[in-house]
Amino acid sequence: MALDPKRVVLGWPNYIEDATLSGGAYVDTLPLANVQERRFSVVAKTAGLDPAATQFTLVLPQRRPVSVVAIPAHNMSAAAQVRVRVYRDQAGADLVWDSGRRDVWPIVYGIGDVVWGNSNFWNRRMQEETRRSYTPLLTVFLDDQQIASRIHVELFDESNLDGALTLGRVFVSDAWQPEYNMSLGPQYGYDSGTEVTTARDASRTEYFERFTPKRTVQLSLDWLSENEAFLRIHRLQRTQDIVGEVLFVQSVKPSPIEFARSMIARQASLDPLVHPYQTTYTNQLNLQEIL
Repeated sequence: MALDPKRVVLGWPNYIEDATLSGGAYVDTLPLANVQERRFSVVAKTAGLDPAATQFTLVLPQRRPVSVVAIPAHNMSAAAQVRVRVYRDQAGADLVWDSGRRDVWPIVYGIGDVVWGNSNFWNRRMQEETRRSYTPLLTVFLDDQQIASRIHVELFDESNLDGALTLGRVFVSDAWQPEYNMSLGPQYGYDSGTEVTTARDASRTEYFERFTPKRTVQLSLDWLSENEAFLRIHRLQRTQDIVGEVLFVQSVKPSPIEFARSMIARQASLDPLVHPYQTTYTNQLNLQEIL
C-alpha cells in the first residue's frame, strides 16, 4: 500500500548490516563496506565519478519488506541524480520497482529564500555554493512496499567538484504509519552540544567550543490500537533501544519544510505505553538526530 502523505512515517529496522555488498569502484582505504558502519562519519569513497564507479548493489540474506532507501552523510552535488532498482530475487532477474533517474536533492528553498535574477529563482533548486550548509540526506521512497532481496543504487554526479563521491551509512528498511496520525503539538528543536566557558577575569570573557547541533522531535501517538502498541511501538523499543536508527519523515510529499525536519535519528528515551482507554494506547516518541 502506498504511503499516505498526511501521516507520519517511521522507518526501521535498517537491513544494511546483514547485506552483501558489491559493484562500483571504491578506494582501498575507504571501501564500500564502510556504508555498513554505524558511525556516519566513516564513509565509503568512490574511485572517480564515472557512473560505473558510483554505484553499488546490496543483496539481503532473505526477502524483506522494503519501503525506503536512504543515504546520509554524502557529498553529492546540487546537480546529482539517483536511480534505485528493487528486485524480488537475489540474482536480479525479477525487477519489481524502478525509481528512474531523479534528483538527489529536493527543493530546499522557500519562496522568500530566492532572489529575483538568480538562476534558481523560478525552480528554487539548490545552489552549489550553499549545499554544504545543509545536512545531506538522500531518501527514495518506493511507490508501494515491495518484498525484495536485491537493491541496485546508481548515482550520477560527474560534475562533482570533489572528484569522487563519499557515502555514509546506507539505510534500507520498511516503513510504518499509524492508522491515526500523530497528535497536534509535536516539538521540534536542536540539541546544541556547544560548551561555554567563562573566564575569571573582570569582563567574564566567554569562550565557546562549538559542535554541530542535532535536530530533535518529540511527538505523541495518542490513538494506537493494541496491535499497533505492542507489535509496532513496543517492538520498536525492544529491537532499537536508544541506539538503533529510526527514519523520521512527517510527510513523504517532498517540500522544503519536509526536508528540514526529515532525519535518521535514535530514540533519546523509551517512554512507556499508556493505556488510558479500553481500546486505545498512547506513546510519546523522543527522537534525536544521528550525524
